[in-house]
Amino acid sequence: MQYEIELNNSLPNQTFPTTINKVEMECAIKLAGQEDNQIMLFALKVDNDYLCPFVPVFANQGVMPYPYMISEAGGNFFFITENGEYPNYTNFGTTCNLYFITEDELNG
Repeated sequence: MQYEIELNNSLPNQTFPTTINKVEMECAIKLAGQEDNQIMLFALKVDNDYLCPFVPVFANQGVMPYPYMISEAGGNFFFITENGEYPNYTNFGTTCNLYFITEDELNG
């Protein structure tokens, strides 16, 4: 399955809980870098343990780079953007959306 996760496009740094398929997670997104060279970072806690420390995010590819992370979370997060543009908090909900895709769908 695929789940869309709503993000706030006025906050460069945000933390929020989500539960998908009975897995309780806490996601954190933050903006890093200088004004002319910004990058979005993503972290994930499952059961209060960091499964994925802050890693850079890229358009249209899984955030968690290792299979064991995907199996622990039950899937992976993807920032899907129009025209492959780089994810930035200012375009959340318009040309950039965050999705969680379950492990079954990723393997199917």
